[in-house]
Amino acid sequence: MGKSVWIALVLLLGVSAWIGSGFLSQSEESIAPSSGSDSGDLSLRPAASIPTVQTRLVKAEDVDQVLGLMGVTVANRSVEVDVQSKGIIAGLNVRTGASVKKNELLATIGLEDRDVKLREARAVVKLRQSEFDAALKLSKKNLQSETELTRAETNLDSARASLKSAELEIARTQIRAPFGGVIEEKFVEIGDFVDVGHAVYKIIDLSKIKVHGQVSEYDISTVKVGMPASLTFLGGGNLEGIVTFVSKLSDSATRTFKIEVTAPNRELAIASGRTAKIGLNLGVARAHLLSPAVLTLDDQGRIGVKVVDAEDEVQFLPVELISDTPDGMWLSGLPEVVNLITMGHEFVAVGQRVISVPTNP
Repeated sequence: MGKSVWIALVLLLGVSAWIGSGFLSQSEESIAPSSGSDSGDLSLRPAASIPTVQTRLVKAEDVDQVLGLMGVTVANRSVEVDVQSKGIIAGLNVRTGASVKKNELLATIGLEDRDVKLREARAVVKLRQSEFDAALKLSKKNLQSETELTRAETNLDSARASLKSAELEIARTQIRAPFGGVIEEKFVEIGDFVDVGHAVYKIIDLSKIKVHGQVSEYDISTVKVGMPASLTFLGGGNLEGIVTFVSKLSDSATRTFKIEVTAPNRELAIASGRTAKIGLNLGVARAHLLSPAVLTLDDQGRIGVKVVDAEDEVQFLPVELISDTPDGMWLSGLPEVVNLITMGHEFVAVGQRVISVPTNP
């Protein structure tokens, strides 16, 4: 055999002899604690572990209780201006997007033979008036019966009615704005033939803006007509308005109630169809401003916070959200002052004793 093989065999025999001698087991026993009477000494055992949590005393404050809703803006008024006399469009006086005043001329329909009928009606009235005047003179002299006088008066009234109709027909050829607003759409062009009821323009009134929202059946009892409301619009803009309508009939699918908030819209800054957040001030409430990080759920699924009571035990208190702000959440339902667990609430259970370490706000 080679020298290296012999060296390996010697080393193997040496290790086997060392293990067999029991030295290893004796060494392990020498460092193990003895099983004498000292093993029962409680002073040598570790103390029972009590969890430590960070807490902070939190006091309630007065805060405006605001009910937040989402809504959509609609124009104060919107109408399609229809034709009331058939004919051909002879003129269009305003363009789409233009602002118009009440009774401003929007479009005209060709007169055709309407002016001729008007002159004819005036002539007939003049004739019937002469006939009535003559009959009246003769009647006063007892030279004509009352029947003839009545017939002459009837003919005059009929002629006057025909004249009024002819004047009205001509007036209807002038299509005017029913109220001040903005021309949103145009439906005709010059030369189009239109019949009665055909729409010419669509006008919307944005002098006031309305916001339609939905209120849950839980909150509907707190919403009243006339209460103030703040409006914040997606994309920028704020207005102050009042509640002008609260429905008495809920939506059968959502069980929500429609409300309407109206606000002045100076310079027509807010358009129809924009998304808006409605804030309804329900009055002052006592609440605590807390971070969302301290919220937790109990076994029943309620949202709340964990606090430490006077006996240093953990308690769960449910809360209700009043409003959400950049500084935190205003929550109601807590006592005036609570020792809130700000760190460690996830690792302690209700009823468990803890060591409370106060922290600064």
